[in-house]
Amino acid sequence: MTRDEIRALPDDTLVCHCNGVTLGEIVKAIEAGAKDLESLIDEVGAGDVCEMCQSCEKDEAEEREVHLVEILEAYS
Repeated sequence: MTRDEIRALPDDTLVCHCNGVTLGEIVKAIEAGAKDLESLIDEVGAGDVCEMCQSCEKDEAEEREVHLVEILEAYS
């Protein structure tokens, strides 16, 4: 997904299915200072259960629409 495509997603896009974390919550955490995957996971609680929302590499079956590392890149 491109940066523009990620930025065009609605805030209520569910990113972390296990913990119910939305894109809007993730973007707020990035704007508040979460600048790497570890700090983002700590801040919003996304990506710490099945880990598929962390990256394409962890989501081998491509079940997630967008991943935390992609969101970090799009909003950095």
